[in-house]
Amino acid sequence: MFIGSKKIILYLLFAYIIFQFLWWELLLVKLEHQIIEKQKQVSALKITQTEAFKAIEKQLNQEQKMKIIMIVGEGTVFLILILFGFYSVIKAYSKEMALNRRQTHFLLSLPHELKTPLSVVQLNLQTILQNQNTDSGLKNTLIKKSLDELKRLNDIINQLLISNRIANSKYMLSAQKINMSMHLREWIKFYAEQKKMEENIQEDIFIYGDLYLIQLMIENLMSNAIKFSNQYVGINLRQEKNKVVLEIINDGEIIQESEKEKIFELFYRSAVSDLKGISGTGFGLYIVKQIVELHKVSINVITKSNYNVFQVVF
Repeated sequence: MFIGSKKIILYLLFAYIIFQFLWWELLLVKLEHQIIEKQKQVSALKITQTEAFKAIEKQLNQEQKMKIIMIVGEGTVFLILILFGFYSVIKAYSKEMALNRRQTHFLLSLPHELKTPLSVVQLNLQTILQNQNTDSGLKNTLIKKSLDELKRLNDIINQLLISNRIANSKYMLSAQKINMSMHLREWIKFYAEQKKMEENIQEDIFIYGDLYLIQLMIENLMSNAIKFSNQYVGINLRQEKNKVVLEIINDGEIIQESEKEKIFELFYRSAVSDLKGISGTGFGLYIVKQIVELHKVSINVITKSNYNVFQVVF
């Protein structure tokens, strides 16, 4: 409500500026007309010959016409500048408000993302402590789940720290030769336990990059694919001439063209996320974009046969 009121005030202020501008332009034209009429009256008193007066009158009319054209022309240029300035202000204002809304959502959802793993760990440990005769198999399961949740918590914190370092140009890229075929199979094991997926990974494909950041990128893309998928998740890795192409596919709601760039913006959450109640901070794809740009490779979101495809080209 408050934000809407501020926007209305901006529009009213702009309307007032335009009205005053046009009013002063009209006054200048009228003033110019009055000056020319006074000059004609003075000339009529001084010049008695009709032909000479008509020549002076014609000259004054031409001067009046030129000055009016000049006033209107300059006024139009200033009006265009005002319109462009107002458009830029509104665009920047709308963008800032959208970012503030996304940031507010992030700040509200982050405590939940941090609290959830801590609550799971606490519950598991309490279960073990309160039941001294807990079966060793169950105990091991609870400990494993606790460690997984602690890893998730650690990953969230690391992502926040790394993103901040990348944004401030303080992250030193540790590039090395990576066997993507081997590592990719290892990285996606965790996600294969959550949802059945189709793999098409060529053997012995290598890239140069920061191993930890590449892993972080893959994990965020896989997590995103699983959250938004209905039944199908696929992952492809292939060599195309001198390029390596990685594709992570899901059969979720098709991403609209207007959102294919926005989803990589900081804190952005699509309408589908809110509609389906999908949790998240709107941070994962942002750090993916940061990692891609740091490695000077490209990422595209394309649609193939009603599937969403996140395509990274190394």
